[in-house]
Amino acid sequence: MDRMTSSGIGRLRAVPAVLCRVAGRNRARMRRVLASLPPGAPWHAEAARTMSLVLRRLPPRARSRWLLSPGVRGWLATAEEAAALLSPAGVEELFETVAAGSHLPELLPRGRADRGFRPRAARLGRELRDRAFRALVPLLAHPAAGDAPGPFPLHLQPDGDEARARGEVHLWHPIPCAFFAAPGARLGIAGGAPILIPGGPVRPAPRPLIPGSTIVLARGVRSARTGLAPAGTVRGAADRLGQALRIVRRVWPEGAVEVEAYTRVVVPLSERGTVSFSMRARPAVSYINLRGKSPTDLADDLLHETAHHRLHALEELGPLTRDAGEPGFVSPWRRGPRPLRALLHAAYTFSDRAELLRRLLSGGGAPGASRAWIEKELRHERAAIRTALEGLARAGEERLLTRRGSALARGIVRRALR
Repeated sequence: MDRMTSSGIGRLRAVPAVLCRVAGRNRARMRRVLASLPPGAPWHAEAARTMSLVLRRLPPRARSRWLLSPGVRGWLATAEEAAALLSPAGVEELFETVAAGSHLPELLPRGRADRGFRPRAARLGRELRDRAFRALVPLLAHPAAGDAPGPFPLHLQPDGDEARARGEVHLWHPIPCAFFAAPGARLGIAGGAPILIPGGPVRPAPRPLIPGSTIVLARGVRSARTGLAPAGTVRGAADRLGQALRIVRRVWPEGAVEVEAYTRVVVPLSERGTVSFSMRARPAVSYINLRGKSPTDLADDLLHETAHHRLHALEELGPLTRDAGEPGFVSPWRRGPRPLRALLHAAYTFSDRAELLRRLLSGGGAPGASRAWIEKELRHERAAIRTALEGLARAGEERLLTRRGSALARGIVRRALR
């Protein structure tokens, strides 16, 4: 365990400048949301005070690593949404909050803000607040917490987005670990270490990693009627993803460094009709569908979702576009018009695919991909990127791209015309 810890810390010392800035901003975000999220129970306030203590006590480097963990970043997304829904905002401002989240259908069943909109939003806000405070509890298991007041209740229901089975609890310090708790168990913090009540001291087990990396390989998930549901181990996932990462390292070492910097967890799926994806509310977590994929396909997926994570990190520092989010741009990868932000994400992420294909051609190919197939895919991808760049050029002329967005578009141009 010590060897794994030192390896992980060594790699994290080379955190990109973007993520260093995200860590600093996350500290301010956490302080702000802890102060603005109204407690619904006495233990909520106790957990918030303990978290504030952890933030003050952590040394700068350790604090940055902790603030960049998927646990903290995912918690921030949930807690901020809860705080916004519970704030005394006007209907228009509340609608903007809802539109940016994933709960639009349940809050606007008729497609508009009717009389029941605000009560439904308040009810969802209370639910998210309780979920956020329960998700906060495992983050308190840190030496900087000392002896926390607790014990605190845990969120022990299965969660597909987090790839957690019933009763499973994820910890992020000193390395990603997990343990199981019985229904109704509460978590105490003594000397910064977790104690189950009832049950006593906890000895969490390290979570598995993609071979040769610091990326956590989560349990599998499956698509269900209500979203994602946790499943068992996806057979062969570790070996296949390890092979894919080796391909990236061989032909594009800098790309492999990006993958490990921005992707902290890979959640495997194996089902028909599902593409690999990532979610803005789950920073650094990539959901990779392994079904029917060659090693080259999986290398592409790792790079593609990593590119989304990098853009999400940039967007945490400030917007990339100035438009209102209306679907007014042609995307060669989708049917129908798309918002400018979606076009920018697509052009950037698929330019990574084109770069991978270009390097595979000059680097001897890859398993499961013929040279003819790589050449064909590269021609197709470059043509699509050029089409997307026409839309981005129009957006630039209309001043719809921010300074960061314009710099990103220029980078895509340089790579696409190589």
